[in-house]
Amino acid sequence: MSELPDRPDLDQLRRQARELLRAAADGEARAVTRLRAVSERVTLSAAQLAVAREHGYPSWPALKAEVERRRRLSRSAASLSLRGDVRGLLDAPGQWWSFGGATAIETAAGVLFPEALVVGPGGAALHASLTPSDNGQPAADRPRRLSASGALFGRWARRRRADAAVATMTTLARSLDDVTVVDNRGMRYTLRAEGMSGRSGRPGEPAGAMDVDLRLDPVPGRGVAWLELRSRGGATTRLLPSARAAVAVGQLAPVAVSQAERDLLDQALWLIELQLTNAGEAAEDILRQYCPAALARVAQAQRSGELDPASELPDQVRLLCAVLTEGRPADRLPLSWSGMLDAGRRADGPGHHLDIGAALPPIDGVAVQVDSLISWPGSWRLYLRAMPGWWDYSEDRRRKWAPVSVYAEDDRGGTYVSGFGGSTGHGDHEELALSFQPRLDPLAHALLLTFRGASEEVPADITLESTVGSQRQ
Repeated sequence: MSELPDRPDLDQLRRQARELLRAAADGEARAVTRLRAVSERVTLSAAQLAVAREHGYPSWPALKAEVERRRRLSRSAASLSLRGDVRGLLDAPGQWWSFGGATAIETAAGVLFPEALVVGPGGAALHASLTPSDNGQPAADRPRRLSASGALFGRWARRRRADAAVATMTTLARSLDDVTVVDNRGMRYTLRAEGMSGRSGRPGEPAGAMDVDLRLDPVPGRGVAWLELRSRGGATTRLLPSARAAVAVGQLAPVAVSQAERDLLDQALWLIELQLTNAGEAAEDILRQYCPAALARVAQAQRSGELDPASELPDQVRLLCAVLTEGRPADRLPLSWSGMLDAGRRADGPGHHLDIGAALPPIDGVAVQVDSLISWPGSWRLYLRAMPGWWDYSEDRRRKWAPVSVYAEDDRGGTYVSGFGGSTGHGDHEELALSFQPRLDPLAHALLLTFRGASEEVPADITLESTVGSQRQ
């Protein structure tokens, strides 16, 4: 078995696999023997699997994950040597807090719902959603639903949605002048718009609510009892300080599932997220597009020998696609999956706004600080900071991925799927939000969050407590 160097080069490993494939195709005896040790097929995936096994890894994705982990660890170590202690970089937990519990107010741009105000030494970020008035466009300019199809219509629809988002952002920026923010001490604040992202809808139709990032100036003091938003039309809503949750962070441990199993599990959770975050025909169209890719990944994993032959995941993913695209019953799916899909019948989740302030041990070179949890009837979010950053990039910077995944389960056995909710880079760290579906179970008293890297993971237990009406006035 060949030892992987301390600083492995993925491109070099790819070249080794291609050279092995060429040699085997040319009939070189040693190359054929190496390939036949893992597969009867003379393919690139078989050559990659052979290279991975020769370096002591069960699959090519596992080898790639280890290469990326070592690269990130090396970069993180260099960053730490230049910038000092992780806790110093991310600041003490007590220096970060949040406000929540607001209701929606009407503005000139539409209905604004302030979801959470996260406050730290660098500023105060207000995360909100906006349901635009007529999608932010005059009636004459709103796109009509057309029956055209194809690439030309797709480009037109994307351009119209982009134009609508720009129009909405412009209207919001202007309408913020009509929103007054005051606190219990009489201090006045200003809001400014920093970013907006749309949620999926069918081409030619309004996209629905938009995610909006706002900045509040100046930064509220630690003793502020409430912040009130007032529109010119007389509507008001209050943000209240968040309660402190009880948190228990566990120890780092090796990841229990294989990389191939994790890949298929992530594929399944991603498909469920698409179902939960889109509606009606839009969800059907999207899932018909992406299910074939998930099924192709299942077939590839089985052909390459990456999966345990006894694994039930391939059949479960196939059944999930049938449920999502063909309307098959979900009763044969794993309970955790069918429970998420059935969440629409669940009563609305409770409102929580909790400060967590938990620093996790570095996971594969990523240091994470969990700052706040905010929930409302439809979904919930975690607000995090990551050092040196949440994303990892390919050498050419054309691809990016999150090397740490977050899995959530409540104390009643319910599971939740996470999606990216936006981020802001700050040089030595990144602030971000993760959005979770479905809504929280009203009867749940605790959440178990598992932060999982390529080779190691750490659990964090969070006690949920109702904060509605419990804040000081």
